[in-house]
Amino acid sequence: MPTQDQSQHVQPQRREIILSAALNTITREGVAGLSLRTVAAEAHVALGSIAYYFNDKDGLINAAFKEFTQRSVIQFQSFYKDVTTLEEARAATVSMLSSTAGSRTDTILGSELYALSLRRPRHRMILLEWTQACQDVMRKYFDEATTLALDALYEGAILHHSMHVGETSTQRIALAVERLTPPASFIYRCASH
Repeated sequence: MPTQDQSQHVQPQRREIILSAALNTITREGVAGLSLRTVAAEAHVALGSIAYYFNDKDGLINAAFKEFTQRSVIQFQSFYKDVTTLEEARAATVSMLSSTAGSRTDTILGSELYALSLRRPRHRMILLEWTQACQDVMRKYFDEATTLALDALYEGAILHHSMHVGETSTQRIALAVERLTPPASFIYRCASH
């Protein structure tokens, strides 16, 4: 029989496994195709395990999208690590856009979250927090108007790439970023000691 310490260690892992299974199911079947039974089968856990962590299907979906957006923000931040110049900020933005556009899973999950947010206001807060957190990263480097333009480019480039609408090569993305980020838009100032 597991000790209390072992149970506490296993439970958070089981919750993470369930969330991962929910995100895999959403990627494969969409939110509409997600059922608690499907997630339990994907996670290799008893159906009752899901009820232990989540009140209902909607609670599971909400937690899964929170997990996805938190990981996404960390990845987003990583592109801008150690950026101090306009050229570095542009390069980070191009890398971020190209990397994200190349991830089918992230595109599907982001699109599913957008669609869900339009239908169910409960989930809209996750979308708003995700958008705000990503914009806050860019706001360190670019003025407000430029941040909003780059965010719109982010959304559009990802969808266009995944749907094969027009050319979204790294060179095209770099040209768009350069045009959207004139020198006057760069507002980053090194912190003085």
